[in-house]
Amino acid sequence: MENKKWIITCIIGGILMLISSIVGNVSFFILIFGIASSIIGPESALTFSIILLIFSIIATGGGISVIGGALIITLNQYRLGKFIIGLGAGMGSIGLLIFITTSLIAGSLLSDLFGIFLGILNGSYGFLGVILTIFARFRLKIDKKVKND
Repeated sequence: MENKKWIITCIIGGILMLISSIVGNVSFFILIFGIASSIIGPESALTFSIILLIFSIIATGGGISVIGGALIITLNQYRLGKFIIGLGAGMGSIGLLIFITTSLIAGSLLSDLFGIFLGILNGSYGFLGVILTIFARFRLKIDKKVKND
C-alpha cells in the first residue's frame, strides 16, 4: 500500500493534536448552514441542524477524528476518511489559532515566562500535528486497484 507512510503520518499528527488538546471549531459551517437555511426556508432547519451536529462531533474530536479518518482509509474508504481527516485537522488549525489569539488577548500567554513556555510548547505540538496531518492528507491517493465513490 503506497499510502502506508501517509496514514502513519496522519496518525502521528493526530497523536500530537491529542497531546496538545487541539479541538475543532465549526463556526464556518454554522455560517454556511445559516445562510442556506434562510434561502431554502425553515423546513430545512432540522436537516441542517442534524448535519451541523454531526460535523461538530467530528470536528470536536480533533486528533481522534484524524486518527479515525486514517484508520477508515485503511478500509479503502478514501473519500470518507479524507473528509473526516479534513474536518479534524482543518478545524483543528482554526481551533489552534483561536487558542493562541484568546491566550494573547486574555494575557495568560504573556503573564509570565512559564506561561509563555507552556503556551509555545503546547501550541507547537498542536501546530506540528496539524501541519503533518494536512500535508499527509494531500499526499493520500486513491488506490488504483480499489476505487470507491
